[in-house]
Amino acid sequence: MQVRTPRAFSLITYSLLPDKARFHLFALIGALLLSSCTSKPSGPPQHVRVTMKKFAIEPAVIRVKQGSNVVLDVSTEDVQHGFQVPELGINEPIQPGRPAEIPLDTSRRGQFSVQCSIICGPGHDDMQAKIVVQ
Repeated sequence: MQVRTPRAFSLITYSLLPDKARFHLFALIGALLLSSCTSKPSGPPQHVRVTMKKFAIEPAVIRVKQGSNVVLDVSTEDVQHGFQVPELGINEPIQPGRPAEIPLDTSRRGQFSVQCSIICGPGHDDMQAKIVVQ
């Protein structure tokens, strides 16, 4: 089966466009296609406070809605820790007195393990939490 473009459109309308206009037309179509493929969460970000300390991450469960704009404000109450969520590609060092703002990818549902990635003492392995995207 062949689909035919009306000859009048393909030969007259398009061919009457100058080269520069053709380029702009293709650039506009490409930009529209790309913008439809990548969607960013809308609205102001929801800030969620997360505190790391020997030997806990609080809150232990962070619940967010899928597609929401979320920023984690992660701080430490004692020594340096590392905020790591391997499945989301997050691994941020958290310094005392210097909280980190970490944008959270909420595009897919699921439960994602959070752990401390910097050895901080004998209870280091107990520093576990999870992010639940609903």
